[in-house]
Amino acid sequence: MKNPFSALWLLSLLSIVSSNVSFAQTKSSLRFLTEHSPPGEYLNEEGVVSGVTVELIRILQQRLDEPGEINILPWGRAMKIARQEAGLALFETVRTEEREKWFKWVGPLQSYHISLYGLKKQIQNKPDIKTSPQKYIACAYRNSAIIAEIEILGFHIGKNLILTNKVGDCQQMLLLGRADVTPVSELRVDDFITKAKQMGDKLVPVAFLTQRQRYLAFSLDVDTKRTTRWQQALEQSYLDGTMRQLYQSVYSESIIQRLEDMAKK
Repeated sequence: MKNPFSALWLLSLLSIVSSNVSFAQTKSSLRFLTEHSPPGEYLNEEGVVSGVTVELIRILQQRLDEPGEINILPWGRAMKIARQEAGLALFETVRTEEREKWFKWVGPLQSYHISLYGLKKQIQNKPDIKTSPQKYIACAYRNSAIIAEIEILGFHIGKNLILTNKVGDCQQMLLLGRADVTPVSELRVDDFITKAKQMGDKLVPVAFLTQRQRYLAFSLDVDTKRTTRWQQALEQSYLDGTMRQLYQSVYSESIIQRLEDMAKK
């Protein structure tokens, strides 16, 4: 005679296994989008997505068992896709009041200052930028969130504000003498200083713009418990030295320290 309790136990076990399999299947892999923005994100010589921030994201993927492809796209296109499609994470995304409702935010991945810089030979005889912005030509990346701050100083698109389609083009505009000032963040200022020095010039700050923070922005359909786990894993990477080991070769101590202090709080 068959034991009815054994049959019930077997049915219960199968039900639990089926439930776990079903849960695993519903947790689909996320797709990660970013832009070409060295040293955080870029394609290496083999065509592989690389960079210190990319490596940090990959470490978090491993720790959270969250495999997912990372693709590099032009920023405008990546932002559009992230707002329209499900199961996505976009980085490094500047968090602004306008964008707040568009995503679920994990971070910051970066916290840094942005100022307008110019070449000394180009601006040394110009008046103060705050009183005579019309005497300057500014250049900014078209999809940058910093444009609003530049406009507040008195720069206007089509008059004394040039917009470019590629990150880094404005630095080239300055080096060629086609623009007077451009926003530069702490993340990239050292590289720009070196380029200016190689041309026999000096990069100088002209006006402070703002402090920015960049985040990992998840599409709204991603479960909040899932993004919470990402936040906890990110902060842990700041506390255990993982982030420092990746960032210290390319970013200043002040930038690294800000992130570590944030995690401690």
